[in-house]
Amino acid sequence: MKKMLTVALSLLCGIAVVRAEAGMSEGCGKSGRCGGPIARFGVITDIHYTNKPDSESRKYSAALEKTKHFVKVMNRERADFVIELGDFVDTLVDDKDPIVNLDEIESAYARFRGPRYHVLGNHDFDNVARADFLGYIRNTGIPNGQTYYSFDARGIHCVVLDADYTVAEPHRPFDRQDPANPFWQWQDAWVPQEQLDWLAEDLAASDLPTVVFTHQLLHRDNTEDHTIKNADVVRGIFEQDGQVVAVFSGHDHRGEIAVRNGIHYLVLEGNVGVSLDWNTVSPTDGLHPTKDSPFTFVEITEARTPGFNGKKTYQVELKGNAQQYSFQDQVQIVTP
Repeated sequence: MKKMLTVALSLLCGIAVVRAEAGMSEGCGKSGRCGGPIARFGVITDIHYTNKPDSESRKYSAALEKTKHFVKVMNRERADFVIELGDFVDTLVDDKDPIVNLDEIESAYARFRGPRYHVLGNHDFDNVARADFLGYIRNTGIPNGQTYYSFDARGIHCVVLDADYTVAEPHRPFDRQDPANPFWQWQDAWVPQEQLDWLAEDLAASDLPTVVFTHQLLHRDNTEDHTIKNADVVRGIFEQDGQVVAVFSGHDHRGEIAVRNGIHYLVLEGNVGVSLDWNTVSPTDGLHPTKDSPFTFVEITEARTPGFNGKKTYQVELKGNAQQYSFQDQVQIVTP
């Protein structure tokens, strides 16, 4: 019978502005109650690489150097893999070639010495045709053009979803037509039935603790702007499976953490900028390539000793770079 995961304790994330600068330590964090890591990976979201002028809340001009810093830190940490959660690029100005723009940021991302993955975001198709974008990026071990997929990384199962479809039937996939008048809005997000069927089958085939990656959010009510509009259906599949430990998303740059029916939903802050103006959180106005580069290093560890009611206990620890977090905690997950 398939093992079931349940959340025993609440979320805890340890964050320091200088954590990545000084070097993120291996192991179990301050508690010391866990064994060796079963997965260690880096997550970055909403890079929005473009040649648009900077604004108070988004510093596009620093995106390339911030991405290089993320990759440098993940190489130093010897992360099992890295993943970006969408909005890799943004709308261009002054007739810059969108493939050149994509090549510049993909080349920086490709400096990671290990598996790397992409999640599709709504802005990724602002200037690039869907086929061109998918043909250019690389997801390690995944066929080109595949927009939702899964892979195993050491002791966890990872699932990537694609919600870049219109809410209105027939749920068209986002694709560039007229950049000034696309047929989708940023609030649009939908997971089509074919993908839902695949998701249920994929989860059922794995007995590993599972981590899901999306661009748009899944934990809020369907009507909320940043949320996938059939999120309740997707959550139902997670909950029926019983082994989804955490869901990582981007899209809403302010970041958020929530627990819903035993699953932790972690919304990471946008690398290009947070909801507040940069000058309220950064002495360098969001332009520093290392101190103003929000991203997260995730470590999932397994307990040395039996946990709650003799079940195995897993700890998910987040270590964030830059000013994105204001909380300190850790997640406890138990499984038979």
